[in-house]
Parts: sequence; C-alpha cells; structure tokens
Amino acid sequence: MRRLMVLLLVIAVAGCGDGDATQSGTTEQFTQGGVSMEPTVKAGQVVTARPVSGTYEARRGDVVLIRSPGGLWGDREAPLLKRVVAVGGETIACCDTSGKVTVDGEPLTEPYVAEDAPLDEPPNPAYCGPRRFAPVTVPADSVFLLGDSRARSNDSRCAGPVPVSSVFAVIVD
Repeated sequence: MRRLMVLLLVIAVAGCGDGDATQSGTTEQFTQGGVSMEPTVKAGQVVTARPVSGTYEARRGDVVLIRSPGGLWGDREAPLLKRVVAVGGETIACCDTSGKVTVDGEPLTEPYVAEDAPLDEPPNPAYCGPRRFAPVTVPADSVFLLGDSRARSNDSRCAGPVPVSSVFAVIVD
C-alpha cells in the first residue's frame, strides 16, 4: 500500500506544471530544420511546443508551427516555424521611413530580427527576397507570419497570410 501511495504521489507531482505556459499541460518536441528563425531558434535546435487544441487564438509575437496551407506556401510535409506578426483585422506593411514593419500604421519593435532582408531588392520568384511589401489587411481567422531571419525566410511577405487552422503548435520555451 505504501508503494502505491508513493507511486500515486509521484504521478500527481509529475503531472503538475505551469498551466499558463502549456495550457493543456501537454507538450511535444520538434527539431527546427531551417535557418529562417535564427537567432531565436537555430537550425537543428530542439524546441518545446504546446499543441493547439481547438481553435488557435492568434497573438502577435507567438512563434508557431504550421502545416503548409498549400498555394504559394508549397506542398511541404515538414512543419514550418514562423513568428506571428499580425492577426486577423490588422493591416501590416513594410516599411515606414525608418525601414520598420508597421501594424495599423505603428512601427514594430522587433529585437529578435538579426538578419533583415534588403529593403528594395528586386522580386525573385525563387525566394522571398525584399522586405518591402504593400499593405496587407489580414483576413479574419488568419495570421501574417514572418521569419526572424528575414534575409533567409520564405514567409507571408511572398506567400500571404495563413489560416489559423494551419497552426498546430505554439513554442513555449
């Protein structure tokens, strides 16, 4: 009986955690395959994510894993890791006079961007090059995603907003 009580106590304590960080209490680990989120997440780095249960409530700043919605995002099997920069109903553009991304006309402070894309590089269909893009009003139930290494990221600048239903996990570490 004593062993059973100890075992139940260990199980109960192991199940406790920071409910705010994981919400559902379950997490999964993923390995970042590319460089688009450096320096926040390096290629080959293992990250912990909270799987989305139900509908994802988009929040600017979240780093999320998505399944490719197809179209200009491609028909990739591997998940993509990107940062939510604008949510449904917001208008995002680049750039203001100082070269910053704006949301609803306000410049964003983005300390996580280490390698920005050139401001006025000519468009290239092979990759998402310049950081300048026309204003986009993000549809309801969608998110506008950008990599932290804008010079090496294919993201919403070129492929457009993503339905929130494509988000399947949110990074928690």
